[in-house]
Amino acid sequence: MELHKHFKVSVSHDKLEAYLDQLETYEKVTEEELQAFLEEHRVSYGILEEEIGRIIDKDETIQYPLLIAQGKFPVHGKDGTVIYDKEVSFEINEHDRASFRDIISIPSVVEGERIAAIKPPTNGKPGRNIHGEELPFKPGKPAQLKAGKNTTFKRSDDALYANIAGQLSADERSLQVQPLFEVEGNLDLRTGNLDFIGSIIIKGNVPTGFKVFAQGDITVYGLVEGANVVAGGSVYVSEGISGLGKGIVQAGHDIRAGYINQATVEAGQDLFVENSILHSDVVAHRSVYCQTGHIIGGTTSSGLHIEAKDIGNRLNTPTGLYLGVNKKVEEKQAKYSLSLRRKEEEKRKLVLIGYKLEEKEATGNLSAQDRVMKLRQRNSLQVVLEEIAELSERLEKMRTTIGDLSGVKVIVNGKVYGQVHLGFGKYQHQIRSEYREVQAFLAEGEIILRSLSS
Repeated sequence: MELHKHFKVSVSHDKLEAYLDQLETYEKVTEEELQAFLEEHRVSYGILEEEIGRIIDKDETIQYPLLIAQGKFPVHGKDGTVIYDKEVSFEINEHDRASFRDIISIPSVVEGERIAAIKPPTNGKPGRNIHGEELPFKPGKPAQLKAGKNTTFKRSDDALYANIAGQLSADERSLQVQPLFEVEGNLDLRTGNLDFIGSIIIKGNVPTGFKVFAQGDITVYGLVEGANVVAGGSVYVSEGISGLGKGIVQAGHDIRAGYINQATVEAGQDLFVENSILHSDVVAHRSVYCQTGHIIGGTTSSGLHIEAKDIGNRLNTPTGLYLGVNKKVEEKQAKYSLSLRRKEEEKRKLVLIGYKLEEKEATGNLSAQDRVMKLRQRNSLQVVLEEIAELSERLEKMRTTIGDLSGVKVIVNGKVYGQVHLGFGKYQHQIRSEYREVQAFLAEGEIILRSLSS
């Protein structure tokens, strides 16, 4: 029987399914005829034998077009994963951003403890289309996690272990264990100032005049007064920061505090404040969240986003909000650029001295005094080159941290009062009257105020 008069074969776009459609009725058809007909249309894999039987038996329940062959999808490999034995993140839920009392628990480990296991990627399996052609798979990618400071990776069980007891912390690519230093009460003359390579917990207050430095995190259960608190990681202040006009708190990552009053505060990433920011100079390289409190007086700078309940007050206290371009970063950038130019000039002079000494040495006229000078020149040049590299790295980080105005905004969930100054880079706007529940953003070179409900 000439099956092309009775049936039509169609193939899906991805060649993973073939359908048989009936053009006109037929008296009788054999399995061999159907198989040959499909073969003519290059349908050779995944043929559904049960459907072939139904066609041969002229099953009246068949609904055309009938799926007659089905290929096999490739099974792509799964990426490797990291299975953490302990919680390592300080991130909190979007709805809990204003709750700071319980953010004091610090993940800690003991020496030799396993902290994470790495599950390797899987390879995957190829598929095959209805023409019998192999479909390639994508192998999984290995997990991007390395052993950081004070941790060891053991190949025997693909796991990371702590080398010391301390605080567990993580960045995008590695796990580290930071040594932990605890002060049971307030800082006082018995403890003195603190400068620690790891993280610090202070279970009391940091009084005026004290200095606390840590390469890891700093957690203060009480109050920070007119003190200097600087952390390479994050700073957590359970009560608040009462700077008395001279307190400075800086962090490489986040800062979380109950309130900020008359202080200078700078966060390398986000700043979270439970209550209010009053008469302070505040900088966050990413976002400032003061969602249940006020921002009154002083200046608040952010790279991306400022959110508060109220900004300003009924007394029209001058209050400045700056987004995108940070005044302090600009000042530092100018300072580092000047230092870099001076170091480059110093390098040029040292290189010139080195050439002259080499010329003397080549002619055999290098005196003992010249040999001492050559040694000093080499050492000085090495120091200058290291300083140039460090300054260049700092400048590059500044250029990529703050400055993009796309998507920056101010959100006011309550009221914004008069005498609030908005600065989006070079664009400035002075608010002179009261608004309720508004957002401010930059559009076509103009700062726009719009209702949150619109």
